[in-house]
Amino acid sequence: MDGRNETATVSDLIWYFLPTIVLVPPLGIPANALVLRLLLGKPNICSTSEVFVLNLAVFDMMFCFMVVIEYFYFMFNKSKVNAHFLSWGLSQAGGPLLLCAISLDAFMAVCHPLIFLRLKEPKLRLSLCLLVNVLVFTACGLAKLKPFYMLVMILGILMVTMLTISTSNVLILKSLRRPGPGGKDLHPVKKRAFKMVFTALVMVDFHYLPSLAESLIKVLFPTLLSPYSILTSFTYLILSMSSFIQPLSYLVRTKQLPKMRCNEKAETKTKKISDF
Repeated sequence: MDGRNETATVSDLIWYFLPTIVLVPPLGIPANALVLRLLLGKPNICSTSEVFVLNLAVFDMMFCFMVVIEYFYFMFNKSKVNAHFLSWGLSQAGGPLLLCAISLDAFMAVCHPLIFLRLKEPKLRLSLCLLVNVLVFTACGLAKLKPFYMLVMILGILMVTMLTISTSNVLILKSLRRPGPGGKDLHPVKKRAFKMVFTALVMVDFHYLPSLAESLIKVLFPTLLSPYSILTSFTYLILSMSSFIQPLSYLVRTKQLPKMRCNEKAETKTKKISDF
């Protein structure tokens, strides 16, 4: 590829990334802000899996702001180096790793409850979050410095996390099929754990499978696809949509969204009565 064609290809990225910029940040910022407000107002959050949800909401919020900043910077400084957004590492690495942690947490709660009770110390979950943050920011750095190694790293992360989440989901489903003692109904904790893992499985398959397929093709067949194409635009859009679908799924799963709507209506009625 000569310099002129490469410049034209890089310039096309303005249009390839435009759907992501238009759709994701306006929806992702308020959704993640709502999740952060709810989680930060809860006591003892570090002793539950919601600490991973909190970290995921922080990543998604950072992604929504960073991708807009990097996009406008790229518009005025079109170059191959500036085309590698640091923000993509937050979604390609941070999202799958934290969803994997949520799945493993639910797996231990359902299949090994006694061990799970011993591992409810806040330090363990905070240590896992620290490890995830180190891996994520390493991926972000590789995205800027060594794009090829970043592809290999993202490929490895996606393959490991998808395999782990899928295995956890199957084992939890198998455990949930077993009747409880005395033929009792399923415990609410197990129901909640299954919903969390199933949601994580759907999220990983929908959002990260296209990116995994593209990365795999680029690593195994480097000449088959161009570095930037319409396929890249599609996979980045699907990947970026996780930044607002994931927080919305948490609000729906925990039944917080209907509550907030009811509270808003109640506050509106109270305000009207007071004004009257």
